[in-house]
Amino acid sequence: MILQVNNICKSFGTDIILENINIKVEQGEKIGLIGANGAGKSTLLKIICGEMSYDSGSIIASSDLRKGFLKQTDALDGNKTIWGEMIDVFSDIVDMENELRSLEEKMSDTNLSADEHEKVLSAYGKKSEAFDKAGGFELRARIMTVLNGMGFEGFNLNEKVSALSGGEKTKLAMSKLLLEEPDILLLDEPTNHLDFKTMQWLENYLKSYKKAVIVVSHDRYFLDALVDTVYEIERTRATRYVGNYSKYLLQKEANRDQQAKAYELQQKEIKRLEDYVARNIVRASTSKSAKSKQKIIDKMELIDRPMSELRSCRFFFEQAYTSFKDVLTVEDMSVSVNDGGILRRLFSGASFEIKRGEKVALIGANGIGKSTLLKTLLGIHKEYTGRFDFGKNVEIGYYDQEQKVLNGNKTVLDAAWDLVPRMDESEVRTMLGSLLFTNEDVFKYVESLSGGEKAKLEFLTISVKKPNTMILDEPTNHLDLPSKEALDEALQEYEGTVFFVSHDRYFLNKIADKILELTETGINVYNGNYDYYMEKKSSPTLVQRTTIKQPNSYEEEKRAQALKKSLTKKLAKSEEDIAIAEEKATELSSRLEATGSDYEKARDIYDEIEQNNKLIEELYALWEDLSEQLSSLDE
Repeated sequence: MILQVNNICKSFGTDIILENINIKVEQGEKIGLIGANGAGKSTLLKIICGEMSYDSGSIIASSDLRKGFLKQTDALDGNKTIWGEMIDVFSDIVDMENELRSLEEKMSDTNLSADEHEKVLSAYGKKSEAFDKAGGFELRARIMTVLNGMGFEGFNLNEKVSALSGGEKTKLAMSKLLLEEPDILLLDEPTNHLDFKTMQWLENYLKSYKKAVIVVSHDRYFLDALVDTVYEIERTRATRYVGNYSKYLLQKEANRDQQAKAYELQQKEIKRLEDYVARNIVRASTSKSAKSKQKIIDKMELIDRPMSELRSCRFFFEQAYTSFKDVLTVEDMSVSVNDGGILRRLFSGASFEIKRGEKVALIGANGIGKSTLLKTLLGIHKEYTGRFDFGKNVEIGYYDQEQKVLNGNKTVLDAAWDLVPRMDESEVRTMLGSLLFTNEDVFKYVESLSGGEKAKLEFLTISVKKPNTMILDEPTNHLDLPSKEALDEALQEYEGTVFFVSHDRYFLNKIADKILELTETGINVYNGNYDYYMEKKSSPTLVQRTTIKQPNSYEEEKRAQALKKSLTKKLAKSEEDIAIAEEKATELSSRLEATGSDYEKARDIYDEIEQNNKLIEELYALWEDLSEQLSSLDE
């Protein structure tokens, strides 16, 4: 064990943030620190690294233990170059290299005597050996490996740090920290603003990192790939789970069930013993036995009542009516942006289709234009060529990651009430309560809300609209882990169409059934989730699979059950829609017969019949597709 946190407590005023926190860190252990927003995760990291004091408890570690905490841009010197910041990490090796260069100059001095030359040669050999052991000969390759992995490939390394963007400075600070190789890496949301390629590289690098890592992250895929231990901070306490994030979910549920059963059994036993004592304590013949039973009760180590599940927000999405089968068609689209008065093309040749009920993810490199494409489809961005068409009956709900759709000058209650003016206040407050806006929270102004609170309110504006198509731009960005799980569940239940941009690979895996990869020259289509996309990327010749894998874990079982439930609901709804359409066909036929010689009215009814017949064909095609999907799940 290299570090131990013992009974750490921390309060801010009267608010207890951390209480009796115990954590142990082993050499090479990869620890994930999770919990709801505001639970105290970042506070605990700062305490461990010594940047924040604590009220009581202790932290035990050797005096020479090196801790590396991921700071933001304040860790960098803006006057230095990119290379200068990186090479600073190895100042001792650079000094050795300078000494070697100096010795080389002396060795080339023809005025040296044989003895002096021998001494210089000996000193050079020793210094060169030390330089080699310190990794001096691999130094530049090592720096370039990290810089390229963190997305600086192709950068001018002589560029000053001050010229970099905020995100680039953060990545450079991370690169520097990785090169320093502290005994414990303390990382607070390290994957924020990284593209898929960089996230993948960072995961692999940290997995092979021989020293300890403690990471705070809302990136569930990252936690699954990296950590072997999870500490969850909940209600000011920390609970340890062995395994990655998915195993944590399983263990937490199993522990809760086990504790609940043990508690119930003990309470029944206590009641049985107490009843016996009450009946027999006053009777001389059984008093001794009753006292013995009372001693058993007194000595019993009581099992705590299981903590009720922390309230989490609940999202609910439904569609007021279904769209036609063809939801969106995009043909040969090119999109440009105004860059200092000059139009700069982001991408061209984008063509794709989205059908009713599909959940389609749009991914691609940072800056390629994913959000701009969504805004183009919504009519917000105007600089494009090509064409796109939304199908009939498409009703759109849009989630804007910049959260500009919200009016910051209104209270939460007023903002929600404006959406549903016919509801009374108690109904609106009940609706807000499902998103954890309770008591005085509803009187906060929208502009004062956190990013996560604004996200929940923005989803409410979509929910009350009951759209059949949702366009979502980075919907999980501001949400904590419980809220992400709630959003996953709601979107899996949603029967409409979803088109979304996301860097959340766990979310992509659970929600997407098709992935569109946006490149500078068009769209690559992958008919599966993120794991399928990665499999296809690594094996371009891989044959596409259409069979559904049988569940081999609790999590996959849950996904399969959720999918089956969703498909069953969709099938029932399609049967209901078919019945309504066929009933309408009968009614239209009767109306046609009643028109007599009124040809104008008959022509109008013929048009209605034709449209209704087309709808019936589409509904039957949907019914067959859903039936096949259900059958494949049952096999």
